[in-house]
Amino acid sequence: MGHTILASLAIWLFLAASADSISKRAALDDCLKTASVPTLASGSSDYTQSLKPFNLRVTFKPAAYAVPTTVKHVQDAVACGAATSVQVTAKSGGHSYASHGLGGEDGHLIVDMRNFASVTVDQTAQTAVIGTGGRLGDVATALYSQGKQAISHGTCPGVGVGGLSLHGGYGLISRSKGLTLDNILSADVVLANSTLVTASPTQNAELFWALRGAGAAFGIVTNFKFKTFTAPENNIVFNYFFSPSSATQLATALTALQDFTRNSQPPELNMRLFLSGFTTFSGVYYGSRADYDRIMNPLLQKMGISSGSVSTNSWLNTLTSFSNGALQQAKPYDTHETFFAKSLMPEYLSPAAITALSNYWNANARSNSRSWYLLFDCHGGKNSAISNVSADATAYVHRNATFKMQFYDRVSSGSYNTAWFPFLNGWIKAITDASPDVNYGMYINYADTSLTKDEAHSHYWLGNYEKLAALKAIWDPKKVFEGPQLVGS
Repeated sequence: MGHTILASLAIWLFLAASADSISKRAALDDCLKTASVPTLASGSSDYTQSLKPFNLRVTFKPAAYAVPTTVKHVQDAVACGAATSVQVTAKSGGHSYASHGLGGEDGHLIVDMRNFASVTVDQTAQTAVIGTGGRLGDVATALYSQGKQAISHGTCPGVGVGGLSLHGGYGLISRSKGLTLDNILSADVVLANSTLVTASPTQNAELFWALRGAGAAFGIVTNFKFKTFTAPENNIVFNYFFSPSSATQLATALTALQDFTRNSQPPELNMRLFLSGFTTFSGVYYGSRADYDRIMNPLLQKMGISSGSVSTNSWLNTLTSFSNGALQQAKPYDTHETFFAKSLMPEYLSPAAITALSNYWNANARSNSRSWYLLFDCHGGKNSAISNVSADATAYVHRNATFKMQFYDRVSSGSYNTAWFPFLNGWIKAITDASPDVNYGMYINYADTSLTKDEAHSHYWLGNYEKLAALKAIWDPKKVFEGPQLVGS
């Protein structure tokens, strides 16, 4: 009898929750229609395409999908979400590894910012106002066409400005120009109460602090004002091939690379080690070939690297060298992969951690036939513009991380089997077990779907989380902007 009652109660609760969800969606649809907010009809081709995530492993169904064309549309959409108790999520590029732009779970009101993609340069002031829905390749070409201007940004041309800028933004010139978020002068933001405010060092400064590293939890940015620089030409682009034959050889190379990055790497030099079935060491030097050779040859010798190519490229060709395709983006965006990803932001990899990392590569990764990789971006060090900003100056906390490490395991076709999760989880565990007293940072733009909300909070924001949670309670007390791993979740 008891089991029957419990089963009946479970069915009743499920039906009640379903009815409540349907009622909320109906109320939300009515609100959006009354406010004349443009939406995509469920089942339409544009709707289906828009719900197709970058990471095909992580799919979600929203309560409604808004495509505003004006700031008022954004404000009204947020007001409708708040009024109907439906969480609101902004989508800029849709490139999130965990589909955070689709809510990170079912049932959100998605506010797709694709129509906010303009780029307007003030060449004299060296500033640019850029819409949050612009994609990096389009933004780069638009900036360059207006007085050969540029900003510091990431390498993938399909990434949206919004998600990149609000949570980091590391790329080919970050060691001298800083992260994308370091170059934000101000942002226009629709808040949870649907008002529009400007956040800057002098206006709503605490909100401005939170936006730069944890922005998705605090509002919807309609546009950013960035400081720009004149794009450098005649850049030294290099790409070397590296084939470590043993764990010891890999450990030797990583030790040399870490020491150089922490202590000697000049700000004009940006580089990355791509460890995979084939391994490359690549990057850009903004200076003369003679200086490049003087700086790099001793490092290459220590790392055991001898073969590769070096060329001199213009700014746009430099970007294209790392973009895996054309800068200008086709519409609609239709680039997708199926993968599981993780990250580490280590201030320092101890000898034991490097040994554990290398041994795991030798024993587990080398024989893995999937398209996995481990990318080391040389992020910090005493000469990096990123590290020259204090950890509490913005919500982005990983200022002293020597490497930005991205662990990525993908399949070229079919689905990703959850039985494969232990491959990357085990690699991370091998490294962290070798450093038991270290709380490693992780990068939210390489979102890890296996993290609990508490793990995400701890690793993504480290010592800045407590302040962020307090600000969340002030700026979004009803948690209108919610998500499984966001601040305040």
